[in-house]
Amino acid sequence: MRALTRGEAMSHYSRGQHYYIKSDWYIWFLGNSSRYSIFHTFLWKYGNGEMVSYTDLTQTEKIGSVKLKIDSIKSTIREGLALGFIEAYKAENDKRVTVYTFSPDILDEITDYCFMMRRNRMWESASFISNYSSESINNKLAQAGMKKEWIDSINNFIAKFALTVQTKFGKNQLPNVIPIKIQKSK
Repeated sequence: MRALTRGEAMSHYSRGQHYYIKSDWYIWFLGNSSRYSIFHTFLWKYGNGEMVSYTDLTQTEKIGSVKLKIDSIKSTIREGLALGFIEAYKAENDKRVTVYTFSPDILDEITDYCFMMRRNRMWESASFISNYSSESINNKLAQAGMKKEWIDSINNFIAKFALTVQTKFGKNQLPNVIPIKIQKSK
C-alpha cells in the first residue's frame, strides 16, 4: 500500500515538472475541471489527426462522470478563441460545422509538455519498480492486466536507464533495478 500511495503522490508531483507550468495556456487549460477535460479531448483528437467538434466535447466527462454542458462548452471555446489558445475552422465535409484545434502558436510548447509528462511517468515507473520491486509487486502488476508490450517497454526503459546511470555514476548505484518477471503461460 505504501508503494502504491507513494507512486500516486509522485505522479501528482511529476505533473509540475515541466517548463510550462507558468504559461498562460497551461494555467488556462488546466485551471478547472471543465477546461482540463476539454484539453484532454483536444490532445486525443490532435493525436488522431482530427479536429474537435461540439459533439466530441458534449461526450467529454469531468471528474465524477459528469458530462460537459453545451453552454459551458460554448463559453469555454469562445474564451479559448479570444485568448488565442484555440483556432476554429470549417469542417471539410460540411461547411456549416465548425471544428477546433490547438493554436499553432502553442503547439511546440504542448508537444514539449507532453514529452516531459511522458518522461516523468517513465521515471516514476522506473523509481517505483527500482525501489519497491518484489515478487508481490510483480504479481500485482501482472494481475492488473498489464499487457506484455507494456512490461517489455518498462523493462527496456529500466535497462537503458540503469545502463545510463551505471555509465555516469558507477555500477553500484542501482542495485534494486530488476526487470519485471513475466510468467509464461503453459
